[in-house]
Amino acid sequence: MCLASCVFEQYDRVGPFVATQDFDLNLFVERVMPPTAEQREIFDLMRDIPRQLLEQGLISKVLCKSIYLGTWGEFEIREEKDDL
Repeated sequence: MCLASCVFEQYDRVGPFVATQDFDLNLFVERVMPPTAEQREIFDLMRDIPRQLLEQGLISKVLCKSIYLGTWGEFEIREEKDDL
């Protein structure tokens, strides 16, 4: 699975991950979301959810490779790295 948050210019996507067990993502978000959260706090929290899920062992990172099909027959395969 990939996790995405925000929209348009602030769109953020991380992954891929594999779930290590069944869990309710909506319930998880409700538990970590402060009841008086403001819009900015919500955006920050959404970006932090993948790290929290990893730390709690609910998901694990899956290696991903990007394939570049360039001009003039160029071809390159490399592992994607992210800041998570």
